[in-house]
Amino acid sequence: MKECRLFIILISLILGLPGCLKETMIGEYVDHCAVRLDINWSPCGIELDGMTALFYPVDGGEPSRFLTNTVTGDKVQLKKGIYNVVIFNQAAEEYSYLTIEGQDQYNTLRIVIKTTESDWYTPTEGERLIYNPEPFAVATLEGFEVTQEMIRASLKEGKEFSLTCQPTKVVFTTHLSLRIKGLHNVRKARGSVKGMADTYWIADGKTGNSLATQLVDFPEKTFHENSTTEGILSGSYLTLGTPGITSKATDEINNLLTLSILLVDNKTVIQKQYNITQRATINNDTKEIEVMLGTGVDPDQEETPEDIPLELPDVEPANNGGEGGFDASVDNWGDEVDIVLPA
Repeated sequence: MKECRLFIILISLILGLPGCLKETMIGEYVDHCAVRLDINWSPCGIELDGMTALFYPVDGGEPSRFLTNTVTGDKVQLKKGIYNVVIFNQAAEEYSYLTIEGQDQYNTLRIVIKTTESDWYTPTEGERLIYNPEPFAVATLEGFEVTQEMIRASLKEGKEFSLTCQPTKVVFTTHLSLRIKGLHNVRKARGSVKGMADTYWIADGKTGNSLATQLVDFPEKTFHENSTTEGILSGSYLTLGTPGITSKATDEINNLLTLSILLVDNKTVIQKQYNITQRATINNDTKEIEVMLGTGVDPDQEETPEDIPLELPDVEPANNGGEGGFDASVDNWGDEVDIVLPA
């Protein structure tokens, strides 16, 4: 009879073992929760082929990094904790003209535009040259918490949790257009943008204080209807904006533009400056800047010489240069261009 009671107790222990093991696994061994990344990229207007998600524990632990070829809907596995989250388009290693630095800590994470070289612009000592960075959009979410209750509900009930955010562009486009009489005399136009930001601090949502010179081309000539001599000279470029301010397209603009235009004789250079403070039109949805020059001024303001259509002299086209690039004799034509743009 004693042996029978012992057998019954043993059977009861064995039958109860799976439940105990399950609770032990949930409480001690299964310590991750599946979180779906629901990212709304639509307002960015950026062509996407993937994204990066960074999760920084607020206690200073090792960050978790997730890469995905999709742009929304993927799930990540997170341990219990509170996180500062950063989402940006594509992988950091895939950028050519900018780098993502300081990834070990949330407060040091930043975009830095790479230094470039020029065969026509000679920088001064300490001056950095930069060119158009790739489009970049980023979202931050501070204090995202994964609790033990979430982990249990995910495992036991199959409950889903999601992280929702909407990245915004921090690299935006500036369009510059100039009305010209004698547009047919333009061979090439180029310049530089001094005093531009080369760094964007992601946690702060601000550009850095360091300065760089951005090289700019103005390749587009659009003639007015029924005209072969008058039209618009224009170009566009991507930028972080000016140093030390929040990158929003609502800041007041104080811009001085200087262009160097090489005429078709391959030797005459026209240089011109414009105060474009009141000439910018800002699209707050796309964060694009439109600057149109040479179209007159506000009727209540006095007309200034720099804000009338630029009139270029007629010159004889060169026989040995055509439209195919710069000759060695004019490698360094034109002075630097000073423009201060909003962010």
